[in-house]
Amino acid sequence: MKIFGLVLAIACFFCCSPSVFAELSVEDLEKIREIVNEVEVRLGKRIDEVEVRLGKRIDEVEVRLGKRIDTEIQALGRRIDFQGHLIIALIVAIIAFVAVPMGVIVYQYNRNRDQQETEIRAVRDQQEEIKVLRQRIEELERERIIKT
Repeated sequence: MKIFGLVLAIACFFCCSPSVFAELSVEDLEKIREIVNEVEVRLGKRIDEVEVRLGKRIDEVEVRLGKRIDTEIQALGRRIDFQGHLIIALIVAIIAFVAVPMGVIVYQYNRNRDQQETEIRAVRDQQEEIKVLRQRIEELERERIIKT
């Protein structure tokens, strides 16, 4: 309750002060308008200056970021190129590690097969020769048997 009384006393004091009942003259209003216009002009100039500074600052930041982004893109390009070459080298190495031994194996297989075929032919030729010689022996024995 004491606080309410105190607030009410302060409100009455402000309402009863002579400045509450004062009136503004035309000259006072003109002065206020001039002050407001001056402040408005100064604020407009300050805003224009700030806009110019911000524009310059934004341009500087764009240039710096542009250069930085360009260098980073170039660095990424180099890394991608390196990784691409590395992948190609790995593919070639894998092919070499698989193809070369397979080639050697196929070469040895074909060489062994050719040797076996030549040996088989030689054995067949020998068998044919043995057959021919047996037939001749038989013929000779028959001739001898017949002559005796």
